[in-house]
Amino acid sequence: MPSIAAVAAQLYAEGCPVLLPDTCILLDIIRATYRCLGGCVQRASELLSMVTSVPPLCRLILPSLVPGEWNANASNVRDEVRRHLTKIADQARHFHDACHVLGIPLGFGRPAYASAGLADRLFDLSKQLLDNALILDPDTGCTTRGVGRVVAKAPPSKQGGEVKDCVIVEECLELTRQLRALGFTKKCIFCTSNLDDYGGPAGGLHPSLAADFAAAGLGFTANLPWAVHEVRT
Repeated sequence: MPSIAAVAAQLYAEGCPVLLPDTCILLDIIRATYRCLGGCVQRASELLSMVTSVPPLCRLILPSLVPGEWNANASNVRDEVRRHLTKIADQARHFHDACHVLGIPLGFGRPAYASAGLADRLFDLSKQLLDNALILDPDTGCTTRGVGRVVAKAPPSKQGGEVKDCVIVEECLELTRQLRALGFTKKCIFCTSNLDDYGGPAGGLHPSLAADFAAAGLGFTANLPWAVHEVRT
């Protein structure tokens, strides 16, 4: 994994927008249909095309902890989606059975959601984005500042926990600061759907994080469709 400074130099040379998602955004792709995350799969597919084009239209940058978190959770999320698809297929079966008994004509057949292979395809799409991202090397300064957030109970740590979230946000802030110092003018967008930890009491990004993001020149988004829109405009 390259250092933050090395990634900053590469991004400055390439000159395309930068998207920095946390782990939950990549996992949201797998559970998009289960959680009714409208537009998530479409935008994830578009993002993959953007990051794999030559030259890239966007660079996907992952903080150092994200791949390990993804590997620890992605298979379980896929299994969760499989169970969901089996459940709605069972519900559809009961629906069709009841309609048959009551003589209600239907203009459509019985669905087979679980056999469509959707969970595996969503898993693969998320994994492709992971595989086509630049992954930051752990940074001692960012880790120290992340632990400092935990000690101070500063967002995204609210109860003296969430060390990983704090390190992730510090790496994203540091990369953006280094890019801006080089003269980088393209968008840098952070993305998380974890508003329990990142959000403020009045909604949106917590005020202290909003100040940190603004000072670094880092944008904030709370879902993947919003993030992809930002890097495309």
